[in-house]
Amino acid sequence: MKGVVLLVALGILIVVGVPLFVLLGGLGFGLFAGYEELPGEALIKYMMETLTKPALLAIPMYILSGVLVAKGRTAQQLVRVAQAWLGWLPGGLAVATVLACMIFGAISGSSPVTMVAIGSFLYPAMRQAGYPETLALGSVTVAGSLGILIPPSIPMIVYGIVTRTDIDQLFLASVVPGLWAGGFLIGIAVLLGVIYKLPREAFQWKDAIKATIGALPALGLPVLVMGGIYTGLYNVTEAAGIAVLYLLLLEGFLYRTLRWGMLREALSEATTALGSILAIVLMAALLSYFLLLQELPFWVAEQVEGWGLSVVEFVWVVVGILLLAGMVMDVLSAILIFAPAFLPAVQALGVSPVWLGVLFIIVLEIGYITPPVGLNLFVAMGYFRQPMGRVVRASLPFLLGLLATVGLLIGAPSWLGLDMFTG
Repeated sequence: MKGVVLLVALGILIVVGVPLFVLLGGLGFGLFAGYEELPGEALIKYMMETLTKPALLAIPMYILSGVLVAKGRTAQQLVRVAQAWLGWLPGGLAVATVLACMIFGAISGSSPVTMVAIGSFLYPAMRQAGYPETLALGSVTVAGSLGILIPPSIPMIVYGIVTRTDIDQLFLASVVPGLWAGGFLIGIAVLLGVIYKLPREAFQWKDAIKATIGALPALGLPVLVMGGIYTGLYNVTEAAGIAVLYLLLLEGFLYRTLRWGMLREALSEATTALGSILAIVLMAALLSYFLLLQELPFWVAEQVEGWGLSVVEFVWVVVGILLLAGMVMDVLSAILIFAPAFLPAVQALGVSPVWLGVLFIIVLEIGYITPPVGLNLFVAMGYFRQPMGRVVRASLPFLLGLLATVGLLIGAPSWLGLDMFTG
C-alpha cells in the first residue's frame, strides 16, 4: 500500500512538472518515511556531509570562469588563433570550431557555456562563408559537448563526489580521451569539407604567429589549471580559484573588458547555477543513501555475477542504459542515480572507478545531443533559432566521433592512456 501511495504521489509530481530536485527529494523522503526507520538527525547529518565536500567549491568557480571567458575577450582570442592555424583545411572553420571548443572546455567545465561562447563567433562565420547547415550547426552543437569531457569538468566533479573517486585522477584520466574525441570530430569536419567542396583560406604564417602571440595570455589559462593539477602543485578546487583570479586580472587589466555590470551578471549566473546543482546533488544523495542502506548496489553486483556476463558484455549493458538515460535525464541526475548503483557491480568485476567515470562522461555527453531532453539540443535550438529535427540531423555525423571514442575506451583503453581494470 505504501508503495502504491508513493507511486501515485510521484506520478502527480511528474504531471505537475515540478523541478527535478523536488521530484528526487520527494522520492527520497517518501522512501525513508515508508521503508526505513532512521532518525531525522541521521538524514540531516548525511546531507550536510554531502554538502560540505570541498570539491563542491570548485563548481561555482568553474562556472564563473566560463562566464567571464564568454563575456570578455578571451573567447575571441581563442577563436582567432584556431582560425589562423586551421582555416586552410577543408572545412577549416568547422575544424577551428572543434579546436576552440576543446581549449574553451579546458577553462569553463561546462558544455552549454562552451557551445554558446564559441558558436556565437564561428556559427555565423561558417554560414557567411557558405558552409551548409549540417556542418555549421552540427560542429558547434557536438563540439560544445566536449566541455564536460575536457577537464576541468563539472559532471566529473559530481561523479568523484558521489563515488568517492579521486577527482584529480579523473581529470588527468580524461585528457587523452578528450583529445581523441576532438580528433575524431576534426576528422569528420575535414571529410565533410571535402564532400561539400568548401572554399579554403590560404595559410599565412604571419597571421598565425600574430594570432598566437595575441592569444598567449588566454592560452596560458588551461596550462595554468591543468599544469598545477598534473604537477600536484594544487588540487582541483584550488585550481578553480586560481582560474577565476587569473581571468579577473586578464579581463580587467590586459583586455580591459571587465566592468561591474559584467561581473555582477557573471556572479549572478554562477550563483544561480550553483543553487540548482546543489539542490539536485543534495536530493539525489538522499536517494542514494536509501539505496545504499537497502544494499541495492550490492544486490546489483550479485545479479551481475549470477548472469555470468564478461566484463566487456556488462560494460556494454551499462553503456546501453546510460544512452537511454541520457535521452530523458540531464547528465548530473544520471550520474547521481546510476553511478552508485553500477559502481559496486563493476568493481566486483575488477573495473577501475576512474575508467568508469570517463565512460560515464563520454556516454552521457552523447545524451546532451539526443532528444527529447538533451541540454545542448535545446540550447542550440534556442540560441541558433533552429527546429529540433534540424539540430538532430546536423549532429548525427559528429556523434559518430563520440561513439568511436566509446568504442576505443572499451576495446582499446590503452590507446587512450587508460586501464580498464584496477591494480
